[in-house]
Amino acid sequence: MGELHFVGRLLLAVYICAGAYNNASGFTPTVGLMRTLKLPAPALLLRLVIAFEIVAAICLFVPPLASYAALLLAVFCMVAPTLFHPFWTMPESFERFLHKNLFLANVAIGGAMLLLV
Repeated sequence: MGELHFVGRLLLAVYICAGAYNNASGFTPTVGLMRTLKLPAPALLLRLVIAFEIVAAICLFVPPLASYAALLLAVFCMVAPTLFHPFWTMPESFERFLHKNLFLANVAIGGAMLLLV
């Protein structure tokens, strides 16, 4: 693995781990949001998401598992923003602008994960 390739993986892993940290540090409000979205067992689901994010980020550096982890993270990065950043349902506002940017950032990270596959 070249140096730039390693740095790219590291930056993607940092992004995913930052998401895990944000989910863990804002656990109660995130569970509340998940309840409003009518997701099943939100507290358990969020714990599973946090664990998945941490394990998958680590697996990006384990050669036999890296492609599988990147593929799962790509899917995750495309599904999660569809649930949590539905900017298309919002009236024109700064909040819509922020959610649109978050949505597109997640989709772009998903694309980067596909490059690792």
